[in-house]
Amino acid sequence: HETLNSFIWGPDGWLYGCHGVFTHSKVGKPGTLDAERVPFNAGVWRYHPTRHTFEAFAQGSSNPWGVDFNEHGQCFIEACVIPHFFHMIQGGRYQRQGGQHFNPHTYDDIKTIADHLHYAGNIRDHAHWGKTPGVPSATAAAGGGHAHAGLMIYLGDSWPAQYRGQAFMNNIHGARINMDILKPRGSGYIASHGADFVQFNDRWSQIINLRYDHDGSVYLIDWYDKNQCHRREPDSHDRSNGRVFKVVYQDEKRTTVDLAKRTHVELVKLQAHPNEWYARHARRVLQERLNTMYRQWSPVSPDAKQNAAAWQKTRDHAFAIVDPILKTQLATGGKGKTTALRLRALWCMHGIDGLAEADLLELLKDREAMLRGWAIQLLCENKKPSAAARGEFARMAREDKSPIVRMYLASALTRTPVAQRAKVLSGLLSHAEDAADPNLPHLYWYATEPVIAANKTAGIQLLAKTKIPKVRQYITRRLASK
Repeated sequence: HETLNSFIWGPDGWLYGCHGVFTHSKVGKPGTLDAERVPFNAGVWRYHPTRHTFEAFAQGSSNPWGVDFNEHGQCFIEACVIPHFFHMIQGGRYQRQGGQHFNPHTYDDIKTIADHLHYAGNIRDHAHWGKTPGVPSATAAAGGGHAHAGLMIYLGDSWPAQYRGQAFMNNIHGARINMDILKPRGSGYIASHGADFVQFNDRWSQIINLRYDHDGSVYLIDWYDKNQCHRREPDSHDRSNGRVFKVVYQDEKRTTVDLAKRTHVELVKLQAHPNEWYARHARRVLQERLNTMYRQWSPVSPDAKQNAAAWQKTRDHAFAIVDPILKTQLATGGKGKTTALRLRALWCMHGIDGLAEADLLELLKDREAMLRGWAIQLLCENKKPSAAARGEFARMAREDKSPIVRMYLASALTRTPVAQRAKVLSGLLSHAEDAADPNLPHLYWYATEPVIAANKTAGIQLLAKTKIPKVRQYITRRLASK
């Protein structure tokens, strides 16, 4: 659990997962030079299955043993020891249980979105470090304890409506499933304590993950052991058994499905299915088909540009039927066309290489902030946004009224060459109203610091423009450092 864990397909076609805080990894293919590896020791990573690239998505936290996404593609994790729930933004740095951030000039990190704890009093009174005491009554009433495993944002279609979009995580010491209620706040979210979903009344119960299926039911994997943690003696654990539960609402009937047998059109139409399971896995199957087609395709010329044009023609022919359907799903207007459904169409088009830069540039003017934000993110996938994209980013940094969009712009700057950030930063740092946002001042600083490290004159110019006290303080501190 300290290394790579909790694998899940993200909405954008990448494989996501978590990594613990006390194991230090340097990630790369066998034979990769040490200097070319990605250092990582806490947070969320992602891996692209066809480009074979590994990235640190967001860094920090403690031992996150669960990650999932809501209907708008926002990433969340649970954690142990430190506060238990975080909204993970690409390029963000988060509260750590121990150790230091890789950049010594981080100065401060993003904190939990939870407005509550699942334990009471001093954490060391019930942390079970080598002990097996009972759970104190005050901690039991608060949620069961400080340690969690597994995370599910329920987006199935068979449980009652009040559960949709809420966060479920197992409380290891409390032997129960906690539920947090997610609500938007500023550029992110706030998570409030909901009623515990289930109590197992069995201290051996240790659910390590939970996932909804195509029927909307939920599977729970139970490690089932008398000891929860921090016991290395071989005979202190019972490895002879484990359990899998399925939680079904009322008399739901079990069905079987094989998406590999569906046509392109059928898979695309599943982007409108009320159960997110269908939409996610349909996108994955389409992406796999594109990759298979590419591997079977033969280059037509030694010239790279000619090959690219020829492959694009082959790809466009293969998806000629579904591209117009997806563009219709993505377009504004139409009965029942929610932000979530439009995002599904966008992610699907991205996964099958159906988006041109012009499409994403047009989306930057969309009426929905989340669509504008995702267009920003996808324009920076290759970490080399074009001059046209950067020009739009600078305009949006000055003019866009949404803190969500400014969050995406700040995140995108961490994937933009340092010498090309100043104009966008000037716009972002002019928003005095962002000073109290729980995410934006930190994200602005993480994007600004490398600019100062490379060019102190540019740092002085940004200092004169910023209207956010925390960023002004950090710029001054960084200018005075070595």
